[in-house]
Amino acid sequence: MERSRAARILDWRPASALARIVIVLCLVIPLLLAATFMWSMWDPAKTLPNVPLAVVNEDKGAENGGEFQVVGDQVVQGLLETEYLDFEELPADEAQLGLTKGDYLFVVTIPEDFSERTVSLITDNPRQSEVLVEYNDYGGTNGKIITSSLIPQLQAEISSTISETYATETLTGLNSLGDGIKRAADGAGQIDDGLGRLQDGTGQAVDGINQLDSGATDLNEGAVQLDAGASELNSGAGELNDGARRLEDGAYQLSDGLITLKDGTTQLGDGAAQIDAGVQELTGTLIPILEQAQGIVTQVTPVIGTLRSLGLNDQAAQIESAISRIDPANPANIVNDLNRLRAGTAELSYNLNSPDAPYISGVNQLIDGSQQLASGSTELLDGTDRLLEGTGRLKDGTTQLADGTVRLKDGTTQLTDGGTQLADGVQQLKDGSGELKSKLDEGAAQAPVVSYVDRSAQQMAVPIIFEEANMHPTQELVDPANPTVKSIESGFSIIIMLVFGYLVMAILSALLPHVVGRRSESRTGAGPVLRALAMIFGINLLVMGIFTALSVVLGWRPDNWLSMGAVILLIAASGAAMFQLFRILFGRLVGGLFSIGVFALGLFVFGGVWPLPTIPGPLQFMHNLHPMSYARYAFIRATDGLYDGRYWASLLVLLAVTVLAAIASIIIYNVRRQGAAQALEEDKVVVTTTDRRVGEEPLNPVIR
Repeated sequence: MERSRAARILDWRPASALARIVIVLCLVIPLLLAATFMWSMWDPAKTLPNVPLAVVNEDKGAENGGEFQVVGDQVVQGLLETEYLDFEELPADEAQLGLTKGDYLFVVTIPEDFSERTVSLITDNPRQSEVLVEYNDYGGTNGKIITSSLIPQLQAEISSTISETYATETLTGLNSLGDGIKRAADGAGQIDDGLGRLQDGTGQAVDGINQLDSGATDLNEGAVQLDAGASELNSGAGELNDGARRLEDGAYQLSDGLITLKDGTTQLGDGAAQIDAGVQELTGTLIPILEQAQGIVTQVTPVIGTLRSLGLNDQAAQIESAISRIDPANPANIVNDLNRLRAGTAELSYNLNSPDAPYISGVNQLIDGSQQLASGSTELLDGTDRLLEGTGRLKDGTTQLADGTVRLKDGTTQLTDGGTQLADGVQQLKDGSGELKSKLDEGAAQAPVVSYVDRSAQQMAVPIIFEEANMHPTQELVDPANPTVKSIESGFSIIIMLVFGYLVMAILSALLPHVVGRRSESRTGAGPVLRALAMIFGINLLVMGIFTALSVVLGWRPDNWLSMGAVILLIAASGAAMFQLFRILFGRLVGGLFSIGVFALGLFVFGGVWPLPTIPGPLQFMHNLHPMSYARYAFIRATDGLYDGRYWASLLVLLAVTVLAAIASIIIYNVRRQGAAQALEEDKVVVTTTDRRVGEEPLNPVIR
């Protein structure tokens, strides 16, 4: 009886060893090449521009220098403009859902206090900004390997934005400091004007003092002549007693006048002492203030260099000119001028008050002489003629003395006027110094003040702390100080359940001696196939149960055990039916190798090891054709409690693979069984008892 073409095609099997070797090589060599390419030559970094990434901006912003800033917006803008990264800004819930589904390789989250931490650099509580990078190893356990070179670039991109904010804040503080110094320079100019007037008044005071000294000299000369006349008068006192008595009266009057002169000089000395005390007090107040202000010179000098390095030469020159008036290295600085003023007033007070001063000493000697003259006038009673002649010369001397005292009075008047001008200049100096202090205080207040240098320096050196999190980590560090020691975590369940699960099911399909039962047990092909399928399904279910228990030990827990149970049942059933089909179709050896090859292909394309967007295009095409891809979709959603359309579609695909593979196995087995029976009838062959096993390459007759 002639068999149909379809029956002959379904009944075809490689009969010779060479044909089987060729089939094996055609299957194994492409898989070996693909595996070699994926593990040694494929660079997934080239696919990063096509890998979806998500960024979540929860930053609420913060006040900084009277301006509201949202630094997180700048960071997000920088990430979105990065050409080699496919970032998408999303709300937090959408980003988490996408990460759960595996739509995004990782999610970058900018927290609410990002701006607040960023602008806290020079506050009392500087805090480093934080950014959260969250992964999901269910989207590909090698995902972190791919991103290991990407994260440093991402960190550098975000850190550059923060560093720019720090630089802007620092330069703004420098500008404010420059304005304060400019106003301080204006105050210093007013001090300089007041000092000029003070210098003029001091010059006039010196001129008056010189005239006073000249008058005192003339007075001294007249006193000498008076002394000579008094001597001659003394020799003639005995000649004219009456004249001697009048001369005695005049001598005592002269003594009183000299005492009055001394009293006036004492009052003048008191005024000079008060001026000196006022100047000493004023300079004692101003000089420490100005010397304290001189401390700014060393602080501002680096700023001048910084401004010049930035090309701000005019501003640097203005600051340098302003601080030169208080620069201790400048001989003509304000402090030195005040020291000279203090020395001048001290010298004036000394000349008018110290008994050792030439002027006071001369006055005292004059008083002594007049007293001697008064005492000697009594001796002149006998020398009236000589007394009259001497009193004439005495009259000339007293006239010169009167002229000298007039000039002395004029000099003291000029000294008073100069003192008044000096007081006015000092008052202006006080006003200017007060304004200088006020402006310097304003400049200091506007300048950046770093309260905690160490913490702020740490924040500037490492502006951002990148925290990492993983929804389903496969491994975690046991000790953060030792990155070589890791522990296996619950995320490894996807490898145990799917990779190891399908691998063991493929190996068992190649090693089990029977995959379709015995021919004598059924009149049709469906019975042996279904019984064998049930046996393999039971074994697979046992394997999956063991792997499930191992995953639970690692900490894995599904959202709903009933939903996960359905996934596990369909994984075991689809694996049993699919690998049974390959065994029936190609025989034990070739079918077993084919099962291993299909598993190896699934390892690359199902998305649990290499993230789907990072694998080559041809393998991405195979993703939707492999049952392991749908097993992964169903497993992830049952674990996370996400029962969307893809979950139910994946269950339907696994069910369809199971049913279609079982139907194909029944059809192929039945066709081959009928073909074997026909061959036995036509060729009159005898089948040994060993050929009753129809599992390997079924119904190969042995002719007796």
